[in-house]
Amino acid sequence: MSLPCVSGAIREGSCQKRRLVSSYYDTEDLAFKRQGIAYRVRSKGDGTYEATVKTRIANGAGLSERVELNLPLNSPRPKLEGFAELGLTTDLKELAPNGVSKLFTVTVQRTTYILDLEGAVAELAVDKGKITAGTAVDKIDEVEIELLEGDKGALLKLAADIAAGVSVFVEKRSKFARGLALRGISVDAAPAQDKLGTGPIKNELLAAVAAHGDQLMALRKPMLENISDKSLKALRRELLALRCLAALGGVEGCIELADTLELVERARRLVDLQALWQDLQLKAEMPLRTSLQKKLSEATLENMALLQIYAGSGRFTSIVFDLTNKLYQAELAEESVESRVKAGLKEWQQLLLRKSPVADAEAGAPEDQKALEAKLVLDQLTAVENICALTRCCNVKAAAKAAEALKKQRRQLSKQTALAAWRELLDEFLKNSASKNLYREAGMVMGYLLAKK
Repeated sequence: MSLPCVSGAIREGSCQKRRLVSSYYDTEDLAFKRQGIAYRVRSKGDGTYEATVKTRIANGAGLSERVELNLPLNSPRPKLEGFAELGLTTDLKELAPNGVSKLFTVTVQRTTYILDLEGAVAELAVDKGKITAGTAVDKIDEVEIELLEGDKGALLKLAADIAAGVSVFVEKRSKFARGLALRGISVDAAPAQDKLGTGPIKNELLAAVAAHGDQLMALRKPMLENISDKSLKALRRELLALRCLAALGGVEGCIELADTLELVERARRLVDLQALWQDLQLKAEMPLRTSLQKKLSEATLENMALLQIYAGSGRFTSIVFDLTNKLYQAELAEESVESRVKAGLKEWQQLLLRKSPVADAEAGAPEDQKALEAKLVLDQLTAVENICALTRCCNVKAAAKAAEALKKQRRQLSKQTALAAWRELLDEFLKNSASKNLYREAGMVMGYLLAKK
């Protein structure tokens, strides 16, 4: 509430506090659920009652879009008539000829604020309470922001700003879905659209980001428990997919995405360097040395701990909201997904043909030339990885064909960047160190790397 993006938008005098009691109903054979309908009757805390029908349009990466129809009631008894006049095409009476029965109850203390955003008005609700189904109880402690009028982009920007300022985590399940779970009733989730379809390019990119974003945020829990090789690979895979989608949409400045991916790459390099050092010891039949191994172990533990901090601090949520907001605000041309993908492929393939630039003659230092060469190699590796990630993000045959043709080049570029990263790690370990053993062991590895180059 103290974040400037929230406190500065609160409409004066708009704060309201209410105790809401909502009872959800369905038929014995869950006819409403099968039709994608949630039906509730709510006591609004001021002596009035309301029946509500909700039907979901879309749900992903923390953003839900739905149809919500509200009907005033004189009592807390469920009423099924009257929704056709509000626009509901399904006849609830036909679905429930024998009436409905209560599934569960949601009781919350709700505090709401009206937010005047740039180009939109939203309601921020803070809910504390519980869901009760018989003797089963689930705690509610959540914040929901609902767009009342105006541009959805303003809502996305607010969500991105909040996620960048505090640790927030997306609850993918609605209160309805959580209540069903207490009753032991499964909710059929719509399949995630992680591949670009055939609609407008902006909508397709947003849908794909939502799907990959959900997969990224789902990694939070396993990473907090233990960062395994499997979870690290999965994290890298989703980050690469999101980076590819951002590049395809012409989006720049996704700093947290780039920073997290860089930390993942550092983790991979540390693990690989440890394996290399152990392999060199075996090949040379050297006695076990501990100086370099100790440095590698310390750096690896520190790196993994930072990744866990990222997972626990809401960093993954922030990445998804930030990218979603930037893509929504982007001025994307009205073109087909296939033409957009082919344009991206052409741009990245042209980058792969670029020769190493020459440093300015006046600067002339060899270090300048090395820096330019290193940057080109990194840019080219990014281009190759974007092309390969496209095969996961779309069904365009040209993408799969290009990725197949770049297998060898990808290995070469990966090897070059790995060698450079390992040398940087060794230099980092040697900095401010007076250990002769460490210098000797690092020198052996550097000599091996130079010979490999």
